[in-house]
Amino acid sequence: MIQGIEVTPASPGAETLCRLSATISNGGSRAAYSFGFDVELNGRPLPVYEKQLFLQVIEAGQSEEVALFNFWTSETGRPAPADGELEVLVRLREARWVEVSEVEEDGETVEVWTPVGDVSGLPRSLSLTLELD
Repeated sequence: MIQGIEVTPASPGAETLCRLSATISNGGSRAAYSFGFDVELNGRPLPVYEKQLFLQVIEAGQSEEVALFNFWTSETGRPAPADGELEVLVRLREARWVEVSEVEEDGETVEVWTPVGDVSGLPRSLSLTLELD
């Protein structure tokens, strides 16, 4: 389900703010959403992901980029790696199937998302090693 990860810039320096995204592929027969991720930098988990879910709907048979939280290559308590390599691990730990429908309410069309179960086969992870400038 997790097809790829991307970090921008590709060759950051120490104390550089990086953009992180994951490409999620939905090979199921219905839409998926409620994606829970874990992200680790050189084996250290980023706590911001512990209780966050990304409520982006990805239709059956589609792949979409999910924008994750930006991160610094180094910060207080996590110095730049001495060997100049920063391993970024992204784990998709959970996701749910969803049925998306539309209903008329007070003369307006409202989109309704109904969870219909957990996606099996998770967690799945990918990693990428960045060479720091």
